[in-house]
Amino acid sequence: MSSHVVFGAGLIGSFLGACMHHLGINVALVCRASVKNKLAKGVTLTDYQEHQARAEKLNFLDSDVLAKLSAEQINCDFLWLTVKCHSVEQAVQDIKPLVNKDTVILCCQNGLGSDKQVKDAFPDNIVLRVMVPFNVVELEKGHLHRGSQGHLTIEQSSQANISSDLVNLLNSPLLPVALTQDMQALLWAKLQLNLGNSINALADIPVKSMLEQRGYRLVIATLMQELLAVSNELGLTLPKVTSVPASVIPYVLKLPNFLFTRVANKMLAVDPTVRTSMWWDMSQGKPTEIAYLNGAVVDTGMRIGVSTPANKRIVALITALSHDNEEKVDGSGANTNGNAGKGVNLTRPVSAKQLQKLIG
Repeated sequence: MSSHVVFGAGLIGSFLGACMHHLGINVALVCRASVKNKLAKGVTLTDYQEHQARAEKLNFLDSDVLAKLSAEQINCDFLWLTVKCHSVEQAVQDIKPLVNKDTVILCCQNGLGSDKQVKDAFPDNIVLRVMVPFNVVELEKGHLHRGSQGHLTIEQSSQANISSDLVNLLNSPLLPVALTQDMQALLWAKLQLNLGNSINALADIPVKSMLEQRGYRLVIATLMQELLAVSNELGLTLPKVTSVPASVIPYVLKLPNFLFTRVANKMLAVDPTVRTSMWWDMSQGKPTEIAYLNGAVVDTGMRIGVSTPANKRIVALITALSHDNEEKVDGSGANTNGNAGKGVNLTRPVSAKQLQKLIG
């Protein structure tokens, strides 16, 4: 039986690892001591479609033990890297004891570009990107809940059957899994949806509550339209990852509430408690992935000559509020730090009206 290791098991990684363990897969989790303590007595797995399972006696690899072992001693066939984008650089160093010449590394990060660091560090290994479309929340200690729809999607490997075998191994009601031949286009389609993560963090309310307010939807639609302009310039055809095509989503978001609730019922098929990972990061004073989400749109737009002012201002606002909730942000989104000019004190929660004014 192949051996799997989930490295950096937070909410997504722990859910993935627990699902694999429940399926009888040989898997070990590398996580913080606080996470291990929550999962050590077993994990209850549920989702918004009322599937349920129980995973008992999970296997863990402690980081201090890991540092003393060689890759041959651990025998890791598949390494699932589930840390945040900004933690990949350090993780590349930490996973070295796990990676032998045959280890397949699966990068499960949001946004664009973080997998390059892994490929540069392990040029002789197969490195596959994985798109994780759903949210996971911890309802209580030892209870992980998948709160939204979507298939975990694995990039097609150049070597026959590796990716398809993984899909067949993992696909289950609690963990739907699929395969893609065009991960780059899929990641841009996922990025389009993830642009709302920053707005959820600023709104400081659950995703479902945010989507029920047209003002917030109008802001997200503007961010998405800038992304679509960039992806069109790149010549990408974004796959359909929701019930409507990528190009139509901004128009659906702009609908009046009474129409939106009818047309976008699947968008609203989200557990009422779900918040985005960026909300969690900001609420816990941790670094956010804004540079790999809205920032990726801004950087790519600058490189190819497509203007993305709304995303640029949201990046600036998230950056300012992530460091000091009382820093001033002016109408351009730039941090004024008390300098001359018309600054306004923006603190979470930021209203839809404030955000609309900010992005013009």
